[in-house]
Amino acid sequence: MLARVTGWLLLLLLAVIPAAARADGVSVHDVAMAAPDIVLVELRDAPFVKGAIISLDRPRTEAPGSWVRHGDGWGLVIGPKRDHLRLSDTPPEAFLDRAAIDDAASYAPIGGRRVVAVHRKSMPYDSGLFRGPGGDSWTGATMKHLVYLQLDRPLAPGTYEIGGPLPAGTRITFDDRSTRAASIHATQIGHRRSDLAKIAFLSLWLPGGPDQGAVDFRRYGIDRFKVLDEAGEEVFAAAVRLRAGPSDPEPGNGLPQDLPDAADAAAEPVPLVAVAGRSFATRRPHGLVQGQRIALQRLRGEQDATATFATVDRPTETGFDVVDVDGELPAEIAVGATVTPAHRANRAGTYVFELDYSGWIPARDGIYRLQIAGLGVSDPFLISEDVWLKSARMSIGGLYNHRSGIALDGRFGYERPAAFRPDAGMDIRESLLPLAWSSEFSGGFVPFEDGAKPAWLTERRAPANYWGGYMDAGDWDRRIQHVEVSALLLEAFESLPPEKRSIDLGVPKSSAVLGDEAYRDTDGLPDLVHEAIWVLDFFRRLQASDGAIRGGIESAGHPLKGEPSYLEHQQVFAYAPDHLSSYKYAAVAAKLARVLKGLGNERLAALFGDSALAAWRAGERGFADPDAFYADAVSAGSAAGAFAGGAWEERKAAMHALATEYRAAAAAALFRLTGQAAYGALFEERWREGWDLYAHKGDAAWDYMSSPGADEGLAADIRQAFLREAAVVVSAQDRFTYPGMKHPAAPAGWGQGGAPDYNQMQLLMRAHRLSGDVAILRVMERAHHAMLGANQLGLSLMTGAGLRPVGNPLHEDSLAMGIDAPDGITIYGWAPQAKTAHGWIFGPWWSPLPEVGTAEHAEQRRIAPPRFSLPYFEYLVEHPALVMQQEYTVQQSIGTMAALALYVGGQ
Repeated sequence: MLARVTGWLLLLLLAVIPAAARADGVSVHDVAMAAPDIVLVELRDAPFVKGAIISLDRPRTEAPGSWVRHGDGWGLVIGPKRDHLRLSDTPPEAFLDRAAIDDAASYAPIGGRRVVAVHRKSMPYDSGLFRGPGGDSWTGATMKHLVYLQLDRPLAPGTYEIGGPLPAGTRITFDDRSTRAASIHATQIGHRRSDLAKIAFLSLWLPGGPDQGAVDFRRYGIDRFKVLDEAGEEVFAAAVRLRAGPSDPEPGNGLPQDLPDAADAAAEPVPLVAVAGRSFATRRPHGLVQGQRIALQRLRGEQDATATFATVDRPTETGFDVVDVDGELPAEIAVGATVTPAHRANRAGTYVFELDYSGWIPARDGIYRLQIAGLGVSDPFLISEDVWLKSARMSIGGLYNHRSGIALDGRFGYERPAAFRPDAGMDIRESLLPLAWSSEFSGGFVPFEDGAKPAWLTERRAPANYWGGYMDAGDWDRRIQHVEVSALLLEAFESLPPEKRSIDLGVPKSSAVLGDEAYRDTDGLPDLVHEAIWVLDFFRRLQASDGAIRGGIESAGHPLKGEPSYLEHQQVFAYAPDHLSSYKYAAVAAKLARVLKGLGNERLAALFGDSALAAWRAGERGFADPDAFYADAVSAGSAAGAFAGGAWEERKAAMHALATEYRAAAAAALFRLTGQAAYGALFEERWREGWDLYAHKGDAAWDYMSSPGADEGLAADIRQAFLREAAVVVSAQDRFTYPGMKHPAAPAGWGQGGAPDYNQMQLLMRAHRLSGDVAILRVMERAHHAMLGANQLGLSLMTGAGLRPVGNPLHEDSLAMGIDAPDGITIYGWAPQAKTAHGWIFGPWWSPLPEVGTAEHAEQRRIAPPRFSLPYFEYLVEHPALVMQQEYTVQQSIGTMAALALYVGGQ
């Protein structure tokens, strides 16, 4: 990370992170204050030593994915020619002695204060790829440990050695005007002076601490905070306000309950020995009482990583019944099953206080910190007019670093050879499988991998120009959903004041990377438009001669671990055209054509306008006669048994219902582009039938409302619908412990409640444009800061952004190459334990983060406290295997964060 920061930020980073002191491979990463009487020491087990990719003099005979000897170590055979090895990463061999570090009696006094308790949270921060003991591929994990040292009274100012089991030389210098307070969570990117929402949070969940870990800072007499400038002088002060306590419900949190269940972190699980219906027996006295919530775990064995919560009924000394069970109970239980006391709390699990400094209008730009007397200061943040542009550029860089088909040249700090070029030897075949039928599309019923199987794959090789687009996060596929990035960027472009539309984002010109004569005179176009063109031109080149759009290009399976995109060995195929992809492309291509026309580039506008119209006509053919349109696919699907789970007539009806939505969105976009009444009439019919504003339906409504020929009454209805729906999102944030842009109806997980999704981003942009309501803008600003540090963990969920960014996302290329992930990736973030309880991650000793067994350092790779005792906002597992948290997509998180920063920065 140090290589990525410069100037003032580097100096600040060196000031807040102490020099590492090593003992047995464990290093001190940070020392801070967590509360006036709690010192926080972050320890880290050694990171993996990363292997590299090497080329061989001659191909190996073993299959890709095989481990072979290379010198004194191992290498993984990769590449289509099997002439490369991915050398093994080296996992750490020494680990933190957890028992010793947890022993409060082993610590010497700190500044005359006794250590009376130790609380620890251990989570992964790094992973690697290496040969497991059975010859299979392991990813493993190495851990960071947040060690909270509870003192018998608040610490006085001074410099103190922390004697005991910590690495020698560990010390803390406590000065509440300069020492970091880890419990203050502020933006790590900063603000403009004129920003409306300058807020941070004060919160601490103490693992295994009293009151289920909830820390109420009011007991320390904390009720005020200050803003300090670079010289340490106070420039603003305000009250600390309690936002929520741990028992305050959060309606609309996306979870099954407003107050979800959590196991007690300090409780010792009690072994279960038998079950009969709803009656359980324990191996020893359990101490449970009538009406108590409990967590039942490992009921089905060592790979059962779930938890079933229930309420105790009719307890005896070694038995109890259960009621209010939140899941299914097995007929019998496996060895290792346990019961743990549980409780209910909100997603924070603690007291969350708000530090609102929105009323402060800084006199000058500079570096500032928040300060609480007796506790310390926040990480530094910048006040500057260009903070939003810096954030936008970082996300745009994240998009650029997912471009397929070109060599990434390091302009955003990351290099990678060109990948997936048919004209450079990549074998891409045309498939008969449409994306709309694939599991990679909403309602798809055919596993995407089947597109490369003989029943679907043709002998037709893809043309040389089938390259480009964005890679889709943890996969190499480029899918029609990615045109949503272009839609967002074009929407942001149109939302900017004219003088800000030509901002320099550092992306290459289309003439330089697309190699098409069509772009010979386009260098003067704004960077935002060039980035939108990048995706849309890819799908324009996938357009068949009859106008139909192929939904993308896919590999025969998920990437082989250790094999980068530019060495893909699996069969690659282009999806067959489908009318849903054709409609989706038509809508966004029409939008680009309209923007280009407004910029005076009539020739390029006509290129995309004509392409959009051709795609529309293809969509109409598929809509009118799907039997004819999909005749080849139906034949292949019948031979492959694709209709065993539902006949073609049934699948056709479901696809027709979905196609009506995409059709109306394309019609509205073409109505806005051409002014032809027939397109408008098609949308009007759908709107009068009753429509919400979700995603493409919202796009359709906006395009119709913005068209000169729109019916005034319908346009007024649409305007009110946007404002009404935005008000739902805005008001919901006041009920959440940490505000964002989550829709109260959205489920938790896959980014819902993390980075703003496509729907909420479009909705709030449009509602603010219509109303100018500052409350909407405040929500957007707070949502941005929540992703970049103003959250319970104090982490930036965008790689490379801020002092404490996430660093282990599911970015397959960098993981394969053994290098840092590129900057600008915003991960999905928090997701509930129940949705991520995978036995192959949290299972026996061979899993990456084992919860059972002791072999292969399993106990040293164990999350602590146990997962189901961690509050929702404490449960962020920085390991790429936890896909629901550590993945992302260009259209769901990177593109939306770019649009958010661009829009807010333009206001």
